[in-house]
Amino acid sequence: MKLVKIAILSFGLAGAVYAQPDTIYNPNSTEKIPYYEQLYRFRVWRTVDLGEKQNAGFKSAQSDLTNFLIKSIQSGAITAYDDSLKNVRPAEEILVSNQAVAEPPYDQNKSYFTNETASYRGKNYQSTRNDNKGHLPTDNQWWELAPSQTEYFTKDNIVAITIIEDVIFDKRRSRLYYDIQSIGLLAQRSGETTINPIAFINYKDFYNAVEKVAHSKDYKERDKVLWRNRYNPAENRTFTDAFKLRLFRGVIDKVENPDDRSIQQIYERNGRSYGESVFARWEKEMELMEKEHNLWEY
Repeated sequence: MKLVKIAILSFGLAGAVYAQPDTIYNPNSTEKIPYYEQLYRFRVWRTVDLGEKQNAGFKSAQSDLTNFLIKSIQSGAITAYDDSLKNVRPAEEILVSNQAVAEPPYDQNKSYFTNETASYRGKNYQSTRNDNKGHLPTDNQWWELAPSQTEYFTKDNIVAITIIEDVIFDKRRSRLYYDIQSIGLLAQRSGETTINPIAFINYKDFYNAVEKVAHSKDYKERDKVLWRNRYNPAENRTFTDAFKLRLFRGVIDKVENPDDRSIQQIYERNGRSYGESVFARWEKEMELMEKEHNLWEY
């Protein structure tokens, strides 16, 4: 009887051990490099301007990275978060560019006067006649769209993305890896010049969504996630392959530091000019390359 109890207890302890979360790997990583094999690791923030010629492969008539991201967020295939990647943000919230004043909902039993407004199916309408009763706002003989409308971001408003990645040197394979953790969407409102982040997504979710479409039986669906090689279409790659092969240009904005400051913020606090901070970003890229070269000697 004692042997049976010991066996049951041992089995229970073993089950508890296996039920513990995996702490050997980063759960958000697609590279799965164990922590104990990481000789060097730094987090880097980069801005990828999708308007640059080198990044043109992500935007084409058949496949558009920003269009894929927006539609995936709207469908729920990819979850959007704030910059902490902990708090979920709904699609109807992050994609609103300009929230119009909420008008009273349309009432079919009410008689509307000229220029009186009402909301109907997410849009604001204003009456063009008096004694407007029983006519739906979609009837253009009695109604017209009001000047104040809620505006939404489209794929053309997403002008850049932020890539947050871990630069890891694997001491066992003696190789440097760029392990992307998340992607931020940077949007520009129509008629404005400022660019602001509207949402962040887990790169692992993005990777799984792209791979699912890339293995679809419908070739038209597969075309939607292709990075286009404009000089040799035979070398087209999926979006995830393009990131893995570094087929993009991204400018370093921040390298992990105790004060959690960007390169520009560091220079501003020291009374240095913006131009100097721009040069410093290029210099930081050279430092990372030099670090990789030196680690190969390990």
